[in-house]
Amino acid sequence: MATTKLFPIKATEAKALAYIANPEKTDNGKLIFTYGCSQNPLQASRDFSEIRKSGTGLNTVLSQHFIQSFAPNEITPERALEIGKELCEKFLKGEYQYFLAVHTDKNHIHLHCIFNNVNMRNGRTFETNENRRTTQKDRSFQKLRDLSDEVCRRHHLSVIKNPEQTKGKSYFEWDMNRQGLSWKAKLKYAIDQVIMESENFEDFLRKCADFGVLVDYNPDHKIDLKFMLAEQKERNPRAKMTRAKTLGWFYETEQIKNRIAQYQGVMTYVPRTKIRQNMQQSENRFIQDAIDRGNMKLASIAKNIISEYDIEPENVRNAAVSTYAHSRHLLSELNSINTEIEDLKVKLKILKKYRKLKVYGEELKTLDGK
Repeated sequence: MATTKLFPIKATEAKALAYIANPEKTDNGKLIFTYGCSQNPLQASRDFSEIRKSGTGLNTVLSQHFIQSFAPNEITPERALEIGKELCEKFLKGEYQYFLAVHTDKNHIHLHCIFNNVNMRNGRTFETNENRRTTQKDRSFQKLRDLSDEVCRRHHLSVIKNPEQTKGKSYFEWDMNRQGLSWKAKLKYAIDQVIMESENFEDFLRKCADFGVLVDYNPDHKIDLKFMLAEQKERNPRAKMTRAKTLGWFYETEQIKNRIAQYQGVMTYVPRTKIRQNMQQSENRFIQDAIDRGNMKLASIAKNIISEYDIEPENVRNAAVSTYAHSRHLLSELNSINTEIEDLKVKLKILKKYRKLKVYGEELKTLDGK
């Protein structure tokens, strides 16, 4: 089913363009389409910059980045590119330069679109044109999701029936943003997005800025990893960075490395016991017999498992990697649920305080004069 994400780029725009234009992910550039800019990432960034110079007002956002993902084995890369063009036409209305690229490096086809934050026609910013501070229905990411669903239905592709229950921009996330609550939840969400798009830990550190996350990594320090939302820093310049440990073990350095490896489909297995294949004749024969019996027992168990799940022996490793990756995905969903529970606890505390003080407020309204 098609899903969408939308987030601003406030730094390293050229790097973000270079990332989505990677020839290894775009069939040597065949799955790239641009509007109003060059197909060369560096030149495209310069083209964006020229329009921004003639824009009105000041803004810290350079460009906007959205991702549209499709269900596995549901669409071809070429068709995804056509759908991406159609979505851009409806969403951007030919008023913004954009760089569109379809990626085929994951087990699902997905496309990236980076578009200039300044309108070519009137020089106003995307935030101003879209009036992004209004209600949920009028917010730009909601428009993007609705248009994506509309395009996908017309092309007979699956869509999410209950988008408010997905990992995208849900009502819960919007409501928490509106109230200015739970920076921790917003920060975790942003970090999760970076992890899913990173190739390794170094790549993760580089990409954090593209997702609006400030990161401080010092491997020589006891507290080696800290995070903060760029948005939070803008609102409160005195705000301090949050330790990864404070966010939970799932966001500590080693866990982030493991999660990136899992998304990349990497799984390594280290045997608990090292079995010596060549035994010297002088060693105790009993040990060799015990090892042989242990090997036969393991082989028998493995054979039964393969038969039970109807897996060909040569496909065992791929099946194991797939199952393990799925378990990590479920763990990630569990973590998101736990985060939502934590945020609901914050809202519950505020609600209890409101109920406690409500009676005084109502009594105050009844008083006359001073």
